[in-house]
Amino acid sequence: MNRPANDRTALATRLRELREDAGLSTTRLAAALGWSQSKVSKIENRRTKPSVDDVRSWSAATGASAEVTAELANAAESIQVASIIWDRTLTGGRAAHQRRIGRTLAEATRVQVFQHAAVPGLFQTAEYARSVLALADVFGVSDTTRAAAARVERQTALYEKGRQFDFLITEAALRFRPVPHDALAAQYDKILSVATLPSVSLSILPTGVRPSAVHAHPFVIYTLPDGSQLTTIETYTRELTLTDPEEIRVYSQVYDSLLADSATGKQARQLLETMRAEALDSAESQPR
Repeated sequence: MNRPANDRTALATRLRELREDAGLSTTRLAAALGWSQSKVSKIENRRTKPSVDDVRSWSAATGASAEVTAELANAAESIQVASIIWDRTLTGGRAAHQRRIGRTLAEATRVQVFQHAAVPGLFQTAEYARSVLALADVFGVSDTTRAAAARVERQTALYEKGRQFDFLITEAALRFRPVPHDALAAQYDKILSVATLPSVSLSILPTGVRPSAVHAHPFVIYTLPDGSQLTTIETYTRELTLTDPEEIRVYSQVYDSLLADSATGKQARQLLETMRAEALDSAESQPR
């Protein structure tokens, strides 16, 4: 069992002990907190990660000391942010990591992607994916071809029924050119094609627009069938998975703010078609 799982087990055990020491059944504790009994049981059985507020409320209802409350709240916060160092994550190769992302996609009913660095992986052509993954290989894993193939393979999720994919991309990300001009034009073609799917929406944040929020880094918000959400963030060295509802709410607010500033529908397509025409013009006038 890995350390995050151990930490989560320890927290669940401590919370159960607090309840039992207070002489409360799961039903009585749930009533005191205004929760369902199933939520209490799921927390104790590690099927639900408690938020920091959940832990504080639980501690107060069971008469825990301020010291114990602070200790358990810190533990909950650590568990809510699962930080995975890339060189450890990638010991099985980046292709394996792409497949892990695919499994998360398979569980989600809605996926909201914000990207300000490059074309999102779910839109990438094979050539674009190979180029971006080669540039991003900071740990020298050297499995670019397999990783690119796995990335393209998980795009099949876009064609599955009962799913919604919302893409919010900055114009700067779309203009980033890791491939020759003609390949970039082909990349634009693919986005234009995929964006016609009923399960896909495309929004573009134009460069000249004054945004109402700072877009500090790319992120993805996944909504699961039970209504719960998680947010993933990738940095050069780590992948972060956030499950704290308060943190996810912040990312949802940032997404909505940037979406309000963006071109959507026909305007987004026109902007992308303009970029495609420019790429084709550049391909004709410059050597590959």
